[in-house]
Amino acid sequence: MKQNFIATLLLAGLGLLTLPSLRAGTSDTKDASITPVVAPPAESVPVSQEFLMQGSYAGQMSTKQGSSTQGNVTDIHSHFNYVASPQIKDGILLRLGVDTERNSFGLYNAAPLPNTLQSVNAIIGVDFTLSDKIIMRVEGHPGIYSDWVGPVTWNDVDMPVQIGGTYLYSKDLQFILGIQVDLKSDLPVVGLPGVRWQFADKWVLSAIPPKPQLQYLVNPSLTVYTGGELIGGTYQLNSNFGSAHGHGPGNTATNLNNNVCDFGEFRVGAGVTWKFVPNLSLDISGGYIPYRTFNMHSGQIGFDSHWTDFHNDVGSGAPYGEIGISGSF
Repeated sequence: MKQNFIATLLLAGLGLLTLPSLRAGTSDTKDASITPVVAPPAESVPVSQEFLMQGSYAGQMSTKQGSSTQGNVTDIHSHFNYVASPQIKDGILLRLGVDTERNSFGLYNAAPLPNTLQSVNAIIGVDFTLSDKIIMRVEGHPGIYSDWVGPVTWNDVDMPVQIGGTYLYSKDLQFILGIQVDLKSDLPVVGLPGVRWQFADKWVLSAIPPKPQLQYLVNPSLTVYTGGELIGGTYQLNSNFGSAHGHGPGNTATNLNNNVCDFGEFRVGAGVTWKFVPNLSLDISGGYIPYRTFNMHSGQIGFDSHWTDFHNDVGSGAPYGEIGISGSF
């Protein structure tokens, strides 16, 4: 049976749609977490900036093709993201930046899997308010999504588009809906809802992909949490990938040359976030990966007649550890 778990990984980034700095014209003066947008002075354009750097290591996980066990695979995952957001008028922010994400796999002998899946892309988008309660984001991620074997070609280029909205019900409760369009993916259009609810002074339910959490606010600088994390993406394989791994043109049922790989991992764990200076936070977490999948297909909409899936049995996973630093200015 075809695995569709990877589709839920495609909303990476849409969990950042609760953007109180965009809310304009509100009459709720009690909402201290919402800063009304102020028209910029004619002589300057205010610019906010944000960044994220993180890395993780996942231990050996048994990998299967169908019911056949193939071997163990490890994963070193790294991610860097930077966005500058100039405010061009009341309630409108541009989003211009860069993002790179890399998975480096430790493979068993003769594994028909890529050693590396990496993306390097621009971020081009806009945040805007539809009302004092509704904030929208439209964002494109044009770039290279590849296994980086051989020369980069136009086949390696992709541009996922993310569209999301946040409804600010109150300062304690926000509802989020995100949609991603990626015509190379196993599901070209996917969407998920989310909610952020501060239901007590020190407790927050942040059920927002790709990192839903239940958070406990120890103090203004320290938060502990438990939850899940979804990582992955859609990547182009090189024109010789299948032939180099025994799945070339002579085996039409599993021809992986020039295919696309939808990779995904689901993680569960716990961690701590420490705001060690006002604008910088350190995040350390660890836990268990119950499921990982590599879904290879032809990169065309409606590819169900041609796909090859490598996965582990649910529950036969591996531990992981992750560390990251983030900031906003």
